[in-house]
Amino acid sequence: MAILSMKGRRRAGEITIAAVILWVVWLIQIAILSNFTFSGVLCSLPLAITIVWGATFGSPMEKPTSDELRVSSLGTVVARQLLSGSISGALVGGFFAALSCSVIPVFPVAYPLIGWISGYFSLKNFNQAAFLCIPLVLLLTFLAEIIMAMQLYLMHRPDVITHFLTISFPESLLNALIAPVIFFPMRGWFEFSQWRRGSYE
Repeated sequence: MAILSMKGRRRAGEITIAAVILWVVWLIQIAILSNFTFSGVLCSLPLAITIVWGATFGSPMEKPTSDELRVSSLGTVVARQLLSGSISGALVGGFFAALSCSVIPVFPVAYPLIGWISGYFSLKNFNQAAFLCIPLVLLLTFLAEIIMAMQLYLMHRPDVITHFLTISFPESLLNALIAPVIFFPMRGWFEFSQWRRGSYE
């Protein structure tokens, strides 16, 4: 019973640290980065954090073995693939979406979805992951912008398409440039938590 309570306390501590980090990121975006525009485009630190978070912590599901793939039906394999996104990435995206929902109502779909998708591109096992996170953040930021633009277009905002072309590329580039700065401490935190978990077991 004491082991369960120790694991529970450790998990609660990790969640508290994560919540504090996310609040600090949100405050940095609102207080500092909102004042710095590059050609009228803002860097989206919450979106970059969501993508890097999902890619760093990855999916909790184990990869199927070749034997499991052989005996599984196509539907089972497809369902497993659909369910193997990053739960924590989706939760982080949902947290930022909830904070920004009052500003614009399209984040609640895009941010959690992008956080989930980023779990498919787990960077845990790559040596050059700091460089690989740059194109990943670039592409997924662009995908998030497409999702938000389509939502606004469906909300009868046809002018959004012209603004999308001028905003999406610079924002994707800015997010990709800050991705390694986010990735290094997050990877260190992940490796420390894995080491700590192993030392308790």
